[in-house]
Amino acid sequence: MMRLVRLALVLAIVAPAAACFQSSTVLKIKGDGSGTIEQRTVVTEAALEQLRAFTILGGGRGGDVDPVSETQARAMAATLGPGVTYVSSSPIKTPTGTGREAVYSFTDISTVRVSEQGQLPAGVSLSAPGLGSGANITFAMTRQPDGSATLRIAVPRIALPTAAPGGATGGFSPTADQIAMAKQVLAGAHLSVVVEPDGRLVKTSSPYADGDRVTLIDIDVDQATSDLGFLTKLQAAQNVEEMKAAISGVPGLKLNLDPEITIEFTPAK
Repeated sequence: MMRLVRLALVLAIVAPAAACFQSSTVLKIKGDGSGTIEQRTVVTEAALEQLRAFTILGGGRGGDVDPVSETQARAMAATLGPGVTYVSSSPIKTPTGTGREAVYSFTDISTVRVSEQGQLPAGVSLSAPGLGSGANITFAMTRQPDGSATLRIAVPRIALPTAAPGGATGGFSPTADQIAMAKQVLAGAHLSVVVEPDGRLVKTSSPYADGDRVTLIDIDVDQATSDLGFLTKLQAAQNVEEMKAAISGVPGLKLNLDPEITIEFTPAK
C-alpha cells in the first residue's frame, strides 16, 4: 500500500503494464479477532485492451485475459495471509469498466497480510524507482480489562528523499514529462482501504474517522492531481511531519503517514 501512496504522491514513472483501476478494501473486524475482507476492483475497458495487447505480444492469447475472474479472486486469498479463505465473489459492470466484488474470511487478524502494493488485479503492476522493499502491512489486536479491544496496524515506513550532491533533494523528484505520463496512465484511478470494527469506536490515531469507519488510505488520482503545487513541498520534506504538512488539505488524499495506527473499540455483543 505504501508503494502506491508514494506513487500517487510524487507521480513517478509507472511501468508500461500499469493499468487504470479502482480498488476498495474494507476489513471488518470482530472483538475476537475474526472478520471479513471485502474487496472491490474495477478495471477500465482501455486497460483490459492494453493487457490483452501485452499478452499477445508475449505469445499468449489476448482473449484469455481476465484480471478480475473468479479464478483470480480465489487465488487472491493466498496473498492475504495464512488462514484467509475465499468466501464468494460476483462480477460487476460499471460505466467505466468491468470488475469483481469478493469476500474473504479470517479467524485471526494477526495472520492477515496486506501488500504495500495493494490488492491489484492480476496482470496489473505499478513500479517506480526507490519505492520500497514490498513489506506488508500487519495487524495485532489485544483485549483490555474493561472489555474494549485495541487494534494496532503496522505500516511500512515511507522512504524520505535523500540529499544529493550540492544539497539538492534526491530520492523521488519526477520531471514534468514523468508527471504528465503518470497522470495519463493513472487517470480515473481510485484506491481506498478502510477498517470497520464490529462495535462502537472509542478512539483512533487516524485523523480520518467517520462514525465507526476508519480510513487508512483513500487516493482519488484525478482530484489529487488537479493541483500539483503540493509536490514542491513534498519533495523538500525531510521528515514525516513535513510530509504531513505538505499533503494536508489536498483534495483526494487521505493518508496516514505514521508507522502505527491504533483503533480502540468496544466489541458488539
